[in-house]
Amino acid sequence: MAQSTSNPEEVIFKAAIQLEAPADREAYVLEACGGDRELFSGVQLLLQHHDTNSFLDGPVLDPSVTFEESPISEGPGTIIGRYKLLERIGEGGMAVVYMAEQAEPIRRKVALKIIKLGMDTKQVIARFEAERQALAMMDHPNIAKVLDAGATETGRPYFVMELVQGVSVTEYCDKNNLTTKQRLGLFIQVCNAVQHAHQKGIIHRDLKPSNVMVTHHDGIPVPKVIDFGIAKATNQRLTEKTLFTRYAHIIGTPAYMSPEQAELSDLDIDTRSDIYSLGVLLYELLTGTPPFSEEELRKAGYLEMQRRIREEEPAKPSTKLSTLGETLTEVAKHRSATPDLLRKAVRGDLDWIVMKSLEKDRGQRYDSASALLEDIRRHLSQEPVLAGPPAVWYRTSKFVRRHGKLVATLGVVTVVVVAGFIVSTAMYLRAEQARKEATMARTETQSVADFLTNDLLASVYPERAKGQAVTVQYILDSASTHLERKFGSSPLAEAKVRDALGLTYQKMGKYHEAEPHLRRALAVRRAQLGADHPVTLSSLDRLGWLYWYQGRYEEGRLLVAEALEARQDVLGPEHADTLESMTHLAWLERRETERIALAEKAYQTARRTLGQDHPITLVAATCLTMRYVAHGRQVEAEAIAPPTYELSRRVLGEEHESTLALMNALVWLYEIQGRSAAGLVLAERALDVAQRALGEEHMVTLHAMGNLGSLYLRQGRYEEAAPLLVRSVELARRCFAEDGAITVCCALKLAALYYAQDRYDEHDTLLIELLQICRRTYDEDSVLTRSAKYGLEVRMKRLSKQATEGNASIERESAAARQSRLETIRQALNGDADTCMEPSNE
Repeated sequence: MAQSTSNPEEVIFKAAIQLEAPADREAYVLEACGGDRELFSGVQLLLQHHDTNSFLDGPVLDPSVTFEESPISEGPGTIIGRYKLLERIGEGGMAVVYMAEQAEPIRRKVALKIIKLGMDTKQVIARFEAERQALAMMDHPNIAKVLDAGATETGRPYFVMELVQGVSVTEYCDKNNLTTKQRLGLFIQVCNAVQHAHQKGIIHRDLKPSNVMVTHHDGIPVPKVIDFGIAKATNQRLTEKTLFTRYAHIIGTPAYMSPEQAELSDLDIDTRSDIYSLGVLLYELLTGTPPFSEEELRKAGYLEMQRRIREEEPAKPSTKLSTLGETLTEVAKHRSATPDLLRKAVRGDLDWIVMKSLEKDRGQRYDSASALLEDIRRHLSQEPVLAGPPAVWYRTSKFVRRHGKLVATLGVVTVVVVAGFIVSTAMYLRAEQARKEATMARTETQSVADFLTNDLLASVYPERAKGQAVTVQYILDSASTHLERKFGSSPLAEAKVRDALGLTYQKMGKYHEAEPHLRRALAVRRAQLGADHPVTLSSLDRLGWLYWYQGRYEEGRLLVAEALEARQDVLGPEHADTLESMTHLAWLERRETERIALAEKAYQTARRTLGQDHPITLVAATCLTMRYVAHGRQVEAEAIAPPTYELSRRVLGEEHESTLALMNALVWLYEIQGRSAAGLVLAERALDVAQRALGEEHMVTLHAMGNLGSLYLRQGRYEEAAPLLVRSVELARRCFAEDGAITVCCALKLAALYYAQDRYDEHDTLLIELLQICRRTYDEDSVLTRSAKYGLEVRMKRLSKQATEGNASIERESAAARQSRLETIRQALNGDADTCMEPSNE
């Protein structure tokens, strides 16, 4: 008969347990698994736990008698010892919890937990006794207290606890719309309770929202940790035996259990397992969902569930929030915040604290619940938390783990010497560092202010200008000449000023003037702040990006790749600065497949973490659109470009270079799609705005000029196309490198004009030269390389056709001259680096 479950482990397991003889069972499993070792291992583990945890040794009940109808079952009104049962308030796999009334020696309401009828096996009684003993050992205001214990007339044990009238901590927080800060206040109390249990040698092993109830004492919410039913003692015996839950071989609740608890053996579980569960609880308090959905884990099957818990890294809480879509609004509402404010509140400290708690390697987690709650308190007090972003110290720890024995030997000696010194000087160094930073900040601010007043702004005074036209160019040049030796006492101020001047020159299209400023700013920051400081990395990325504008792609690529790698280590893979470098590298990377992959990753991550209207998201969208258009992926480009262009116009303005770059991308897309009317209107607008806002020599302007000339050419308006295309090439060659992408792009469009005008000598010579440049500088699959090859292939087909037809009248060439030209083009396409084109003598 077919099984109802689709999990092969469960199908084989359920069939195998019907076979009583071990030999028959093993033979069946071997045959059913068909040589699948992983499947066989999983089934064997299930069978082992079934054999060691069977409930078959319990008393057999008449199946026709239900608990409610049984004459010896309990219910409201039943008297057990000094307690009268009032109502059932909870039920688990082995026991039922009632609200009961105690009449003497004091009158009060309590919770009475009693083993279910028919569940009084040795294993269940052992677990029950373990829970009672664990609770009896503890005395903490945030842990439910044991008040009494005994046995019913039928011999089933029970114990009496403090009655906790409340709801789970997550439900309480959501019903009352508690802020993130208020939730952290409750969570600190939970950590205190867990720390108390750990000090008593008790590991809870099943911390989850339903086991943390919130009640009120004098109107103040108080969380209570309950249900120590699978607790484990670390330094004494609680009479526990091997136990399991409904998952047949896993102790605890999968969505909240640590990687080591997901193993089939609990012999190596310590208090850090509870730290992981606390991290999951905090994750859910912050985001409204645990890192791994319990339902998905349950559906995955045993082995896949274990693998996910042990191996898959969960998303950071702030990242998780960004993936919730429309649900995020409701989640934020329950935290009395807007989606943006909630993401901002969680990003940073709380991300780091949660992720430290959820480390797969327990040696990297907090070593105690008190350490976790102290970091929460530091966050609430605006103090630096111990769980920080992975930076130099993180890479150092990796080295330590690789060379553990050597470091341990040196560490023993070093710690003894250094410990006393650290204790005595730490406070002094902190105060001294704060004083130095404040002094440096004042000096830097004053130096920048003096320079602005005495040099930059003073350059417009008549006595300084001496009749020269006061333009932005004049002001920048004048300031640059007075910059030397102005900041001897404050090099960081000099770096800040040079950074601003370099960026201004770059925005104006004055790339060579920008370079010395950006190079000097980088050198100063490296010397003063260190190579891995975020400000230094910003300078490194900016200089590499400038090289892109200059057409120095390989130099720029190396700098931006270095900045990207360092920013990922120091700031994390989803930081805005990291995504900026990733986008820049997508422009600079030589290999087309890598460029597309980088652009897609940067855009998707930025959209998820920063929002679709963030400037970095918009720049990444521009890059991705250009890559899609270049590779003929028009549908994907169409899905991104128009809405992003409208966003960029609204957020950055029409004159921003990112908006203008998007306009150029759209023009290119419309041109490929044959939408000439729409493309022409947008191209004319793009060139007009770019010339006015960025100047004629800016890269974006040259793209706009070439786009418009190309559209005129397609419409046969050669007289309007020619001056634009010729001018774009002249400017590109003057302002950028000969092998720069902008120069090659403009020249390719000029070659198309030559072809349309029957100027074949100039066309062929230019295209062969461009193909050689592209092969030296770019990937063979680059759109520039492919465009140059395509132009020559079209030309070669035409020459071949004319040679076949014997028709030389069209180009007024002899057959020999045409054959020579054909051979030269063929050699160029085959990669002959010495190929050159002689002008026709005909």
